[in-house]
Amino acid sequence: MEPQKIGQFIRILRKQRGLTQRELAEAIGVTDKAVSRWERGRGLPDVSLLSPLAGALCTSVTELLAGEPLSEEERTARGDSVLLEALRYTGSMGRKTAALLVAAAGVFLLLSPLFTASRALGPCLAGGVLLALAPLLLRSRRHSRLKARWQALAERLTRRSTARVLAAVCLALALVLELTPYGVILRFGRQAEDGGIGFFRKTYSYFSLLPVGYGNFFPFLTGLLTAALLALSLWRLRWDSRRIGGALFLGTALAAVFSLLPPVLLGAGYFSPVGICITVCLLLSLLAVALANR
Repeated sequence: MEPQKIGQFIRILRKQRGLTQRELAEAIGVTDKAVSRWERGRGLPDVSLLSPLAGALCTSVTELLAGEPLSEEERTARGDSVLLEALRYTGSMGRKTAALLVAAAGVFLLLSPLFTASRALGPCLAGGVLLALAPLLLRSRRHSRLKARWQALAERLTRRSTARVLAAVCLALALVLELTPYGVILRFGRQAEDGGIGFFRKTYSYFSLLPVGYGNFFPFLTGLLTAALLALSLWRLRWDSRRIGGALFLGTALAAVFSLLPPVLLGAGYFSPVGICITVCLLLSLLAVALANR
């Protein structure tokens, strides 16, 4: 279905009947702006308006959806195809509406801390997830081709054992970043010159025990898990088994969750750029392990 073609056909029929946009709109119970939008190809009439619109223009629904006059033979031959196109267009419009609503909800959640003065990372994460899911609702041939290419790439990675190497590399990179003294953030209070209380931040390594004393022990657990997982991942490169793959998947998922808990529980101010990179490396390693376990 081509909205531009259908719109031109509606305009031609309306002028042949000597009707203005307002007169046609009053005849079918809509506004003249709706008729103008149809004729400009900016949209299509609702399914419930097709029969009244076709009657007002002295045409058939099949011709209206085809965007051109048809003979009796063409009406019979093209009736099913036009109906299928109309149903397909309606379904795509429904998916676009749903994707727009999901994206709007995601943007609202992302911006909500600006209006509520909240430091919680939960709404921001939920908004990011919704924004990531919104394009998935727009299923099309292009998305199907991308999905097929991704599946082929996943099979190739698994067959050549590249996924296991990628998992080990991501874990090694995460461990290197965890050893730097910039991954963990602690906020301390001090009395200012004017008598108020000010705050300053200091950064530490994931293997530093000082944050543990302040109740922020999740980075230390993440570091220990990463070191153990890297050793297990290197072991798997030589001796592979289903048990090792399952343990790597569960351990990597747990390490990724531990890396996210400090900002979720304590606020977004406890998430450093290095911590973000560590979480990304752990998630990439988790994806590689999942591909290797297929």
